Amino acid sequence: MSGEMGRLSGTGWAVVCWMLLAVMSGHTRIVVAEVFTAMDDIQALLGDERKVVGVLKDLVKAEKQKMEFIEKYIDDFSSLFDQPEVNSDKVVAHPVNAFLLVKHLSSDWQRVRHLLMTNLGVIGVEQVEHLRGSSNLLGEEDMKGAVEAIVRLQHTYSIDEESVANGRMTRTSVTSPKLTTLDCYLLGLNQAQLGFHDYAIRWLEVSLKRFEEDERNNQPLFVSKANILDWLQHSTYHRGNVSHALAVSEQIKSIDPDFANVQANIGFYQQVLSEMTPEAVAAVEKADSLRPKLAGDGKYESLCRGEGVLRTEALKNQRCYLETYGNPALLLQPVKYEVIHVNPDIFMLHDVVFDSQIERIKAAARKDLRRAMVVIPGTDQHEAARIRISKSAFLKESADPVIPEMNARIGLITNLNMEVAEDLQIANYGIGGHYDPHYDHFRTKFDINHHQIDAKWGDRIATFLLYMTDVDAGGATVFPRLNLTLYPVKGSAAFWFNLHRDGLGDENTLHAGCPVLSGTKWISNKWIREKWQDRTRPCGPQPDSPEWENGWPKDKPVIE
Repeated sequence: MSGEMGRLSGTGWAVVCWMLLAVMSGHTRIVVAEVFTAMDDIQALLGDERKVVGVLKDLVKAEKQKMEFIEKYIDDFSSLFDQPEVNSDKVVAHPVNAFLLVKHLSSDWQRVRHLLMTNLGVIGVEQVEHLRGSSNLLGEEDMKGAVEAIVRLQHTYSIDEESVANGRMTRTSVTSPKLTTLDCYLLGLNQAQLGFHDYAIRWLEVSLKRFEEDERNNQPLFVSKANILDWLQHSTYHRGNVSHALAVSEQIKSIDPDFANVQANIGFYQQVLSEMTPEAVAAVEKADSLRPKLAGDGKYESLCRGEGVLRTEALKNQRCYLETYGNPALLLQPVKYEVIHVNPDIFMLHDVVFDSQIERIKAAARKDLRRAMVVIPGTDQHEAARIRISKSAFLKESADPVIPEMNARIGLITNLNMEVAEDLQIANYGIGGHYDPHYDHFRTKFDINHHQIDAKWGDRIATFLLYMTDVDAGGATVFPRLNLTLYPVKGSAAFWFNLHRDGLGDENTLHAGCPVLSGTKWISNKWIREKWQDRTRPCGPQPDSPEWENGWPKDKPVIE
């Protein structure tokens, strides 16, 4: 028994523990819950998780050394006293060997006992949870949000599950690894729990296929075949195909007769089928075999995929020009206008801010980013909703000197009065982040939200939407009623008028933010109100809102 026995003494293990405690004391950025709603939060987790991985590497190393020490304790005894055809009584009679046996049973055993009593796993969990912070531990809501994002991206961009599972979801330079059997199973399971049964079935079938491949290749199996089939029968039943759900349940029973609820499921499905006519069963099976296309076929989805084509008359109006508004401040650097659409008037303004200003705005917003809210129709209240997946912050001019600079810049390049504009809103989109079709104005044909139309400032006459990042794939701004798609360009801004010149909402300004397929999307927007804008946007001589058959509603709020 050599002196190596002392290399992992009690002191050595104390050093390992103190090393882990030292890692704990490092700075950790606290990330608010619902991290799936902002990619900035997802990216912030990387640095903290690198520290966590460092802790786990140290734990693995320590556990290996622990096992090596115990194995050596066993081997040292066996090699000296437990060899075949060796008289152990004679061996131990040698004074040095007797010393080694006493040492083995006393001091060496105390070290082994100490190792066996030390639960490094518990220590490791404490280190990891401290590093991540209580608000940094992701929960069920984040898992659901990430799963919904995959469904949303598949639906919007017509991506099949095999492409996603094989790391071919996007055509960008950034790739993802091939998903494992367990990954595909968890996607299917969560989609089933969320009620996305069409997608759940497809993902569970991919998981089943990979399970069988792993089994043939003698690869480690981290989920049972019965579990995969159990969720498959669940979603199959919810799609209405009872006979197939029964067949899958019987397959589960053949694999594991004691699997939870399998016999009850079989009995239930048999009862349901007994109450159905053979024609009804055949019709369901036929309908189930003709699986619907999962890609969204609406105008919004097609525009997000870049399939929209502008009408010829709209294309004729497109042009570029430089604008100064006769303002000396713009003589050396006129506004670069690109006319995208006329009536409603939609523009792209190019090179409107410096990259350094963008970074300052993002830095100012980070500490205040919260789950983006939407207006509850007919009220002045807001709520979180699945139609908008992002985090946002409204920044007052006191937040950072760059904010008043930005507000003044927007006023200069739009020639609109910023005294009646809302605070600058900054938004960072999350996993598959999007914003469903909506209006920015409140005086619509379907609902006049008086709570949001300021009695002094009026409705939102215009929207200024600054793109603060390029986006690798997806993330476009689309106008479904105009067949129009605008792609994010860092430093450029989309700018449009929400109201007709008579002040009523223009229904053609319905717009949406497409899901971010790959990359990071930051935007800032300024909603500009009606009052004092008549110099730039004067009223017309007569009403010009065709969608309002009866003209202005009688209860239109008066603007002072």
